[in-house]
Formats: sequence, C-alpha cells, structure tokens
Amino acid sequence: MQIFDWFYGLNFLLLYPLTIMVIISAAEIGIYCGRRRPSESEFGTPTGAALGLLALLLAFSVSLAVGRFEERRRLVLEEADAISSTANFALSLPQPSQDTILDLLHNYVAVRIGLGIPYDPIKFDRDVARSVEIEAALWNEATKVVAIRDTPSTNRFVNSLSQMNTLHERRVTALRYHVPGVITAILVGIAMIAMGFTGFHGGTSSGGRHVVVTLMALMVAVVLMLIVDLDRPARGMILVPIQPLLDAAQSMPAANR
Repeated sequence: MQIFDWFYGLNFLLLYPLTIMVIISAAEIGIYCGRRRPSESEFGTPTGAALGLLALLLAFSVSLAVGRFEERRRLVLEEADAISSTANFALSLPQPSQDTILDLLHNYVAVRIGLGIPYDPIKFDRDVARSVEIEAALWNEATKVVAIRDTPSTNRFVNSLSQMNTLHERRVTALRYHVPGVITAILVGIAMIAMGFTGFHGGTSSGGRHVVVTLMALMVAVVLMLIVDLDRPARGMILVPIQPLLDAAQSMPAANR
C-alpha cells in the first residue's frame, strides 16, 4: 500500500472526525496567531488566493470522484444485463450443457454480488479468483456446445459470454483503483493552509469571525470527506448500489434438473 493510501482503509467513523479535527485545528491555529498580531492586514491577498485555489481543486476533485462513482454504478448495471442475457441465451443450448451453464451462472452472480463487500482485500482477491474460475468453466462448456452445434443461437450465447467477461475485468479495475493517495494528501494540505490563512485573517480583524471561520473549515472538511467517500466504493456511507445484480439473480432461469 502506498504511504498516502493508508486512510482509504480506515473506518469512516474514524476518518470523518479525524479529517474534520485536522482542518478545524488549522483554522483555530490561524485564528490564534492572528489575534496575537492584530495589526497585520497583508494576509488578505494570500488568503483569497489560497481559498480560490482550494475551491478550484475541490471542484475538480468532486467532479472526478462523482465520475468514478457513476462509472462503478454503470458497470454494475451493465454486468447485471450481461449476466441476464447470457442466462437467457443459455436456454437455447442443448442438454446437459444448458443446466451446467445455468448452475455456473447462478454461482457467478452470487460471487459478483459480494465482490468487494464488505471491504476486505483478501476476500476481494478470493472473489476475483473465483470469478475467473467460473468463467473458465463457462468457456469450457461453451466450447463443447459450439463443437456439437454451431448455430446462430450458440453464437449469440458466446458473444454474450464474451461481453460478460469483458465487464468482469472493467468492474474489477474500477473497484481496485482510486484517486492516488498523494493527490488527496496534497488536497488536505492545501485545505489546511487555506483555512490557516483564513483563520489568521479573521483573527486580525475585529468582530466575531471565529464562528464563521470554524464553519468554513467544517464545510471544507465535509467536502473533502465526500470526495474520499465517493472514491471508496465498499466503505463509508456512500456505497455503489448492487440492486441490479440482485434483480438479475432473482430473475435468472433455474436449471431443469
């Protein structure tokens, strides 16, 4: 695991408060330093520049995280459709291959439903290996069927099975990779600097800006956690929905045996 990626494995009950505490602490330190030097006023320009840079990075990061979340959600839907289509095409295959293939597909969709859930790298690797094993068995049966009867219906089944295998690789890749931890660490660092400048500027100004600065720091911390949460598909409060796979498993035809 990369040095900056350790927080991706943290429980959100620890990650959320930790990040909020770090960002608010940076603002509080800035307020404290600003109150000790109330005559300083040249921090208005760097504060505005830091907040502008932070806003730009947050907007870009949110867009990237939402895009990756939507991709994972779309791949679940496409995989469910591919598995359902493969099962339907299997109904036109001869026995006993039809029953064997349907049994394998039932096992396959069960594995895909639990892929990456709950978060456990060992379980994830085991599920991927099991998926590859079932795919190999499906291709073995498909080869037997094509050798016996090469018809348009068998060709449709083979094409659907090929699409299902492609989606397996794409979904595994989408679940396995996330925004590099160093980028998130830099984003957190810039947020701390921006909130520190904001706190310092607020501390040098008269009036009750303490609460305003603290609320700004809290909002920035929440947005940062939203970005991290969106990029952790099996952890946290925002999970990729797997309902399409559950529907596919329920509607899949059963073997005749």
